[in-house]
Amino acid sequence: MAIPLHKRRKVADFDPVRDGKTVTQFCKELGISRQTYHNIKSRLAQKGRAGIVPDSTAPKNPIKKFNEADKIAVVHARQELMEQGLDYGPWSIYYFLFDTVGPDSTPSRSTIASWLHELGFVDANARKRPRSSYKRFARDLVGELWQIDGLVYRLFDHAHTHVTIYQIIDDASRFDVGTTAFALPENGTDARAVLAAAFAAYGKPQEILSDNGDAFATYHRGFLSATETWLASQGVLAIAGFAPTTQGKDERSHRTLTQFLDARHPVSLAEVNTYLAEYRQVYNERRRHQSLLVGKMHITPRQAFDTFPKAPSPQHPLDPEQVWARVVAYNQAHNPQAVSEMLNGPAEAATSHEACTDDMAALQGIPPTDTPTLTAPTTNSTNHWGIPDQLCVSKDGVVRVCGFGLYIGLRFKNRRLYSTVTAENVAEFYTAHDGEFLFSVPLPITLSHRPPGGQININLVEGMKHRQPPRMNPKLSKPRPKRRPQP
Repeated sequence: MAIPLHKRRKVADFDPVRDGKTVTQFCKELGISRQTYHNIKSRLAQKGRAGIVPDSTAPKNPIKKFNEADKIAVVHARQELMEQGLDYGPWSIYYFLFDTVGPDSTPSRSTIASWLHELGFVDANARKRPRSSYKRFARDLVGELWQIDGLVYRLFDHAHTHVTIYQIIDDASRFDVGTTAFALPENGTDARAVLAAAFAAYGKPQEILSDNGDAFATYHRGFLSATETWLASQGVLAIAGFAPTTQGKDERSHRTLTQFLDARHPVSLAEVNTYLAEYRQVYNERRRHQSLLVGKMHITPRQAFDTFPKAPSPQHPLDPEQVWARVVAYNQAHNPQAVSEMLNGPAEAATSHEACTDDMAALQGIPPTDTPTLTAPTTNSTNHWGIPDQLCVSKDGVVRVCGFGLYIGLRFKNRRLYSTVTAENVAEFYTAHDGEFLFSVPLPITLSHRPPGGQININLVEGMKHRQPPRMNPKLSKPRPKRRPQP
């Protein structure tokens, strides 16, 4: 309840010593609480006699009233953003109007979202995993970490030609430091060319995060790619994640990039690179990033890149022995059987045929695919056991090794595997998408017992090792039913 002005004056004029009353007696006579008395006295101490008058109760941000013309402006802004190949959600529309008509005539984001829903312009999306369940990470310093990834883009020509686009994002500021398209499938030569151009323009980062493709980081598989070796000579450490969400910033920017190109229908590689230069200007300079919130407003990647603190650029190359020790330590933790072959050092790894497979593929002009970091499984074998260097797990979770159909688990169905045979005649298999050790079996394969029929669970192989061995299911190992005799 508001305190009348005459009571406020009495509180202002009251002096316990002069009037010979305690504060409690005075408040009881005046019909106010001690808390109210002290609140008024505090205002008087801060503002003087002007504190007797209470502050206005009018809202600091009065409700804005919009008409039908404002709603039409939102629809037109959405259509214009769509035609430009830009994001056209409520935030994008809000900042588009904020920059064009000013803040006084711009509805709030929630009002724009309500209008879009009312007009039926909201795209129906499937129920997704809540964002709060993901563990977000972002470096604090510009240049502390860059993310690189490649994507395959189809041109709008008659042949639907594929080109490979490499995109590099600064982790802290989301600034696009380099995006370039090439005609060849994903390979280390083109990846290093994009990185070298970015280094020359913006300096060197401390780390480069990529996936486990042959063009980038392969230390998970026990050898160093040419890109990793080159980065080490530049003083930059190459790292790779496990789940695809680790490269989420780059993966999300792929959608923005593809949407931008689709609106312009490029028909040649030269046109793609021309549009990529335009895209970088829009993405870095004009498009506010929703992850870059400063105060109550989002800022652009360029503003973040220029204002955020910067990490020192590496000046000296990394020690090759330390780089190789990191490879050995990783594989020792995940695949101890392969360590004995890796202790020779980085020289052997650099001269192995696997270390330059991506560059060789590029020189041979292998046509790109939707998953360029993986090549089609072949029956080529570099070991005398005849085990293919690349294999595919069937839809039933079975992979064929030396004439045995081994069930390794349904969770690995339709996966592509890399194989290698050690000097101790142990066949080791790694998942191609992340380079992680999956299972190994001693050669020749010996079973503890042969089931009457059906699947051969890998648990029946003596001396086998498996990252996540499947459970034994007796029903799957029962004899196959006999055919009915023909009448």
